[in-house]
Amino acid sequence: MVTDFHSNDDILSTSFGSFAKKFNVFSILAKCGAKKLRGVSVSVVFAYLFSIAFKHTTVNRDQKGRKNPQAVGKDCVHRFLQSPKIDWNRFTALLAAAVIRLEFEPLYGKSSEKVADRRCLVIDDSSFKRSRSKKVELLATCFDHAHHVFYRGFRMLTLGYTDGQSFLPVAQCAMSTENEKMRINDASEVEQGTPGHTRRQMAQKKATESMLDLIDCAKDAGLEASYVLFDSWFSAPAQVTAILEKGYDVVCMVKKGNTKYACADGLKRDVSQIFRSSKKRRGLSKYLLSQVVSIMDGQGREREVKLVFVRSRSNRKDFLVLLSTDIALDEQEIVALYGNRWSIEVFFKNCKSQLRLEKGNQSLNYDEISAHIALVFTQYMMLSYLRRLNTDERSIGELFLAMVEEMKDTAFDNAMELILYLFIDKVAQAEPQLQQRLYELADLFISTLPDLMRDQLRRAS
Repeated sequence: MVTDFHSNDDILSTSFGSFAKKFNVFSILAKCGAKKLRGVSVSVVFAYLFSIAFKHTTVNRDQKGRKNPQAVGKDCVHRFLQSPKIDWNRFTALLAAAVIRLEFEPLYGKSSEKVADRRCLVIDDSSFKRSRSKKVELLATCFDHAHHVFYRGFRMLTLGYTDGQSFLPVAQCAMSTENEKMRINDASEVEQGTPGHTRRQMAQKKATESMLDLIDCAKDAGLEASYVLFDSWFSAPAQVTAILEKGYDVVCMVKKGNTKYACADGLKRDVSQIFRSSKKRRGLSKYLLSQVVSIMDGQGREREVKLVFVRSRSNRKDFLVLLSTDIALDEQEIVALYGNRWSIEVFFKNCKSQLRLEKGNQSLNYDEISAHIALVFTQYMMLSYLRRLNTDERSIGELFLAMVEEMKDTAFDNAMELILYLFIDKVAQAEPQLQQRLYELADLFISTLPDLMRDQLRRAS
């Protein structure tokens, strides 16, 4: 399934063609500042860049092997990616909101209210390594908490959306650091008030502050959710109350630190003290203990939260603590909601291993790095949409490989169309009275096929 996109070389899957048309991808791009006065249009440049990941190559390698000198050129590509006037976070947030509104929400209407209430925003960060780089803008020395080592690059702070079935990336920030001693290179001078200037400012904030900016971005795009999920790195009471003030409830994991919670008896205890002083549930219960406590917001007001203690899978003598600001939720629902946070870990894995998140672009320019990440987000959105559309049990990785095969077989559509027309012509010449019956039988056969195959054959016929 392939569509010729203005050039025989710049071929894009028909899956992206239908995706772009249904969700007005190019109109959203224009709203976010992606405009050109002359030369190759924005839609052609974006479609070309979108197809690169499915060709197992990079822009530079593809440019060197181009047979058509009139195709999208290298300078055109880099000018587009390095534009400080394109708001990539707004683009991905608006696109995610469109996918949710047009594709996911109609499904919620057919489901129970409980399914609709599981709409969540998920926040997490992952390493974005540029280990061999020296001159990348805003390059920093970061610490990998998973492997306990330092590396050169960025922390890719990401906000996503999940309903328990699908995951969509919404916004991101390639975090440098506010610590000048750990920042290897400073930011380039960019016109104030442009999205490029805003990106650079956000990258030099604390992650806890940038996290709130990403939530604002999702809210401005009209993306509706009931909960925000994150792990223990962002679970300080100040962060929890800041998100509450934005209109979202929080479900997160809590550190076993010195943070004190006001208990029902008036005493303040940390989670370890609460666990030791409370009676635990016996047997094979999914949780050990549940208790409603209070935290203080920035104005000194108390907010009730529910702490749920669950047994650690890796060490049955240890425990983990989940926090929910919605105390009406039962304990099992809190555990199930927090389990949806794992979808962002799967997203990071697929983007790095399949969509070449880290290795697909080696630019020194911060705007181009942000644009590359936004392109990868768009590619993942399309794969997630296709999986949801066809209720496909395959993984995102398998869908990616299917798209790669689709890009390889660029002549399949033309061959299918030619065979079908030749067959109908030959039958019509020999038996003219059978022509109408043949079309009826073909339509009956095609209607029983899966959606993608059915649309493909109907397009060819």
